[in-house]
Amino acid sequence: MLIASCILLAFAMAGLVFMAARYRRSTQAEIDARKRVDGLENENKALVAKLHVAVEEDKKKVGWLDHQEQEILWLRAELEKRPKITRKTYKILTLGVKATGKTSLTLKWANPLIDLGVLAGTKIDRYERTVSHVLQKDVVIEHVFEVGDWGGEHIVDAQQELIGDEIHGLLIVVDLGGKDAKKVDPGRVQEQLQEFQPQALKFFFGPKTVASCKTVVLFINKSDLLSGTPLEVEEQAKKLYAPLIENLTKYSMQLDIRVFVGSANYGHSTHLLFSHFVERILPKQAYDSQLLQRMVKDLSETSKVERSEKTVPLPAVNASSEPPKLSRVN
Repeated sequence: MLIASCILLAFAMAGLVFMAARYRRSTQAEIDARKRVDGLENENKALVAKLHVAVEEDKKKVGWLDHQEQEILWLRAELEKRPKITRKTYKILTLGVKATGKTSLTLKWANPLIDLGVLAGTKIDRYERTVSHVLQKDVVIEHVFEVGDWGGEHIVDAQQELIGDEIHGLLIVVDLGGKDAKKVDPGRVQEQLQEFQPQALKFFFGPKTVASCKTVVLFINKSDLLSGTPLEVEEQAKKLYAPLIENLTKYSMQLDIRVFVGSANYGHSTHLLFSHFVERILPKQAYDSQLLQRMVKDLSETSKVERSEKTVPLPAVNASSEPPKLSRVN
């Protein structure tokens, strides 16, 4: 009996130990499970917070996109209201032998702000000068002078352009002396008279040129090599180039011929070129308000200068005030 009781007691104790161990294991598992649940809840909260931030960022982006789309639509509507811009180009060709100062002269009137002191010899250059902007219905027409400056060694190529393209103006530049000249050089004058003799002029004034060209300007450059009043200087220069002027005058029934005497270095008469080309080439309906003001101002200043220059002598080339030196002129 006693033995049986001991056995039963042993089994009972073993059962209690087993139950206690099992209880401890289940409690630890519950603790671990609770920790995992807490961790997952924290992760979920973090993800919810990130999702909220992402949603807010998306809302901002949608707002930005809506704003940009509205701005694009507004700009598109504004552009549709604005008139279209088109260009009307008038070609002016500048010709002359080497070192006559063509580039200096061209830039004096086509780009008055140019620094002549850094100028290099020209091969083939083109310059543009916007003359006016005129609104016609829903189109703004930009009227532009395109000035082709051909180097002295490219006169034959220039003749080809005269034949192939529609030229609206022709500027022939001759001079009274070569580079760094201190006085008139008769030999150089004769060289240029030979270059533009009547047989050569026929190539410049073919049927196409005569049909499209509105004006031909002969500019006798380097008038500062002569002394006297502007009127006396002009008479002397025109006398030296009388044969060329006479040959050009033969075309006066077909073309507008004009002779200017001046100096690209000093700026004598260079300002007259722009006004002259505008007056002769540009249609009157192509004038805008700024151009009209400029033309009135130029004409007023020209008349004042002409009145004063009749009695005021020009400085001779050896005067104290030297013209600006060019690094290289063609």
